[in-house]
Amino acid sequence: MCFSAGARFGASAVLSLIGTAAIIKSRTIPQGLFAAITFIFSIQQLAEGMLWLSFTNAGLEAGQPFFTYTFLVFAMMLWPVWIPLTIRLMEKDSRRKRSLNVLLGIGVLVAIGVGCVLFLYNVQAISAHHHIHYKIDFPGRTRSLIVPFSLLYFIATIIAPFISSIKRMKWLGFGFLTSYLFAIIFYSGFVVSVWCYFAAILSVVIIWVLSGVQKSTF
Repeated sequence: MCFSAGARFGASAVLSLIGTAAIIKSRTIPQGLFAAITFIFSIQQLAEGMLWLSFTNAGLEAGQPFFTYTFLVFAMMLWPVWIPLTIRLMEKDSRRKRSLNVLLGIGVLVAIGVGCVLFLYNVQAISAHHHIHYKIDFPGRTRSLIVPFSLLYFIATIIAPFISSIKRMKWLGFGFLTSYLFAIIFYSGFVVSVWCYFAAILSVVIIWVLSGVQKSTF
């Protein structure tokens, strides 16, 4: 499977339309913030599409760091906070809210940690085998934190939909989980780029989730 600029731009265009429609149809602020996930994914895909072009277009080469950091801020800092936050805001059950508060706290911790890494260490996007690998020059001791932070990212981002009492929300969780495992197994070394692409496409499930929430309010 080839992940090119065209694939990213195509996904961005479709997701922007779907995301805009979802936001317009939202009836509450929490629903609007949840619906915005799809639209934000469209911006993220646009950033990586531009990054793809910068590898072959000399005129865009200077913008490569901007495209790289834009994508990584969305992928590694925003989602572990935004996903549990928006699901928590839509949750009605008090016990589940407390659990989601814990995941949100974990997500904030991950975002702060990743932010420090992106600020302190050199980050480079490398095109290889039709995929993008994001190389971060971790010093020796810092490398030991990669696995724990990856696990915390997983907990905050992928577990949150399973905690929600909203019936259809679990299908979003299954989609994120399946695509994450697929990326790890078949695209090792390119997980950040590949999983975010699949997760972006799967975010259209958000429309279905919201329609179920809105029907239940009648």
